Amino acid sequence: MYIMIINKVAGNGRGLRVFEEVKSSPLYQKHDCRAFYTEYAGHAEKLAEQLASLHGDRIETMVVIGGDGTMHEVLNGLSNYSMVPVAFIPAGTGNDFSKGYQINGSPLQILENIMVTKRKRQFYPGTYVVNQRTSKARRVFANSIGFGFDAEIVEENNKSKYKGWLSHLKLGWFSYVVSLLKVLKNFTPKTIEVTIDGDKQRLDDVWMVTVTNHPYYGGGMKIAPNTTVQGSSFPLLIMREIPAWKVLLFFLTVFIGKHIHFKEVSIYDVTAVEIIAQNPIYYQVDGQAGTCKSCQISKNASKRVLFGGNSKKIS
Repeated sequence: MYIMIINKVAGNGRGLRVFEEVKSSPLYQKHDCRAFYTEYAGHAEKLAEQLASLHGDRIETMVVIGGDGTMHEVLNGLSNYSMVPVAFIPAGTGNDFSKGYQINGSPLQILENIMVTKRKRQFYPGTYVVNQRTSKARRVFANSIGFGFDAEIVEENNKSKYKGWLSHLKLGWFSYVVSLLKVLKNFTPKTIEVTIDGDKQRLDDVWMVTVTNHPYYGGGMKIAPNTTVQGSSFPLLIMREIPAWKVLLFFLTVFIGKHIHFKEVSIYDVTAVEIIAQNPIYYQVDGQAGTCKSCQISKNASKRVLFGGNSKKIS
């Protein structure tokens, strides 16, 4: 059985349009497919958990049709069901997950990769715990988790009205540029304590701290251009002591990956990071924003099977 979890409003309604195309295909009609629509924020997580508990190993693949936030919810709903394979048909604004894991082509081509070609690869989510030091609060992220400037951009972008109509014009990436300019005017650099694989440092004048599973975030920015998907570690980027005018240059060059040569940018290959801020700061995880004073981040040792990519089959 194939379970479809659809966010109808993702990408300003693109989620529904993509599913209508998928539903009318012979492949969908040939297989045992069951569709479930999300109705509110967090619903995809509940659906994934309930469906996995009910159907377990009868699920051939759980297919997510939506944006990065929908994928984030489904992965957390499946945190106790690692035997359930997942797939992603992008229909959001940024769709960084599909870029990072080479899920290319039309929705029907991706569906064929899932059901017929059965192309798959190994996927290792990251894990994070916000404001608590207990594993019971541990969650996973698919793309990235960031603190400071980029998180405030995500918060501004998500609450904006222009995000919707720019997405409708297929210019969703430009909404991040507009949000960046608005946040830049009032942003205050932070003082934080960062522990990198056991090495504790106090850092002043910090603009952003970002951990990512693959090269992309913010709708295609190459925040970690040299990153390869792996299970043991991930890159940590810290930007600090940078003049405001140069932040604009940073985000212009991030689309081509040249920002890593800035003297104000440091990149580490890490397995575990802890962030502690003096005051609550914004964080973003897979494009969803919140606030915290502390966060523990590590690589998830439990791999997942991801269907639908264009890479060679990995067994």
